Amino acid sequence: MRYGVVVMPDIDKLDIKKILIIDLAFIGDVILSGPLTMAIRQKWPEAELVMLTVPLTAPVAEMLPAIDRVLAYDKKGAHRGLGGMWQMAKELRRERFDLAVCMNFALRGAAVARLAGIPYRLGYDAQHAGWFLTWVASHIRDGIKHETLNHLEVLKPWGVGADSLDEEALRLKLVPGREAVASFEAKAAKWQLSGQGGYYVLCPIGSYERKNLPLPLAVQLIRQLEGEKPVYLIGGSGEKAALSAMAKAGHIGEDRVLAGSLSLPELAVFLQRAAAMVSVDTGPMHIAQAVQCPTVAVFGPTAPEVWGPKNSNSRTIYLAESCSPCWGKGECSGSRCMERIKANMVLEALASIQPFEKVKTKA
Repeated sequence: MRYGVVVMPDIDKLDIKKILIIDLAFIGDVILSGPLTMAIRQKWPEAELVMLTVPLTAPVAEMLPAIDRVLAYDKKGAHRGLGGMWQMAKELRRERFDLAVCMNFALRGAAVARLAGIPYRLGYDAQHAGWFLTWVASHIRDGIKHETLNHLEVLKPWGVGADSLDEEALRLKLVPGREAVASFEAKAAKWQLSGQGGYYVLCPIGSYERKNLPLPLAVQLIRQLEGEKPVYLIGGSGEKAALSAMAKAGHIGEDRVLAGSLSLPELAVFLQRAAAMVSVDTGPMHIAQAVQCPTVAVFGPTAPEVWGPKNSNSRTIYLAESCSPCWGKGECSGSRCMERIKANMVLEALASIQPFEKVKTKA
C-alpha cells in the first residue's frame, strides 16, 4: 500500500474524455511542457485538453498546439490562500474532468485536483502529494537531461516516455493566434519595424543578476550587429532603465528598447520574424525556440544541458567553469562565467546559423 492506493487502475481501460493538465510554474516551464502535452494528446486524440496555469503564463499555454483551452489559477489574487484553493476547486468541479496531470513538485496542484473531485490524478510524490494522487511518479530525476525530458517523467507510471514520441512531438512549438499577429503588426507599423528577417533581437537580462550579459559585452554586440541589421533589446517593464542605458551606450535609440511593450503572444510573433536572437537563459529564449527563431544562448551560472536550446538552428555559448552551474549562488564576487565570454564567440556562433548573410566578426 502506498499513499493509501491499493490497486492502480489500468489507464488504457478508462474512458477519458476531459483532461486537466496543471502547470503552475514559470513561462519557460510551460513552454517546455509542450512535449508532455503532445504525449497526452497522442494517447487521447479525441479528449478535451485544458491547462491550468497562473495568470502570467496563461497566454503562453494558449499557444501550445495540443491545448484546447486554458484556465487561470490566480493564487496571488482571487484564489489566494486555503479559501482561494477551495474556490478554485469548486470552479474545477463544475468542469467535470475525468483526469488530472499535476506537473509540478509542489503539493498545491495535487490537492486542488483532489478537492475538485477529479476521479483520476497523476503527479509526483514530492511534498507528500502522493496522498492526493491515483498514480504517483518519483520526483527523483533519472540522471541529468533536458527539462523537456524531465517533464515527461511524470508519465512513467503509464509507461509513456520520450522513446514513445516521434521527433515532431518532442519539438518545442508555440502557435500565436490571429489576434496576436494582428496586434503585433499594428505595433510594428507604428514603430516602423523592419519586415521578416530584418532585425536582430538581444535579450541580455535574466531572472537574476548573474545570468545577465556583462554591459561591455552587450554594448559590443549591439555596435557590431547594428552594422548588419537593426538591433532591438527586449525585457520586462522593470528592466527598461537598464536596457535604455545599454541602448545609449550602444549608440541606438530608445525606440529600440521593447521593455514590457509586447504581450507574450506578440513577443512570439516578433521573435518568429527576427533574423536571430542572442539571449541569456530566460523565458524569451524558450519562446524563440518554440517559434523556430535562430538563437545563440549565452549560459554561465545555469546548465545548458538542462535549460539550453535544442533546435538545429541554435547555438550555445558556455565555458563550463569548474564552479558552474551554481544557479546564482556561487562565491565569486561578480559573475566570472559570464565575464569571460567574448563578443567574437557570440558573433561567430551567430554567423554559423546564418546561411544567407554572414555576420561580421573581429578577433
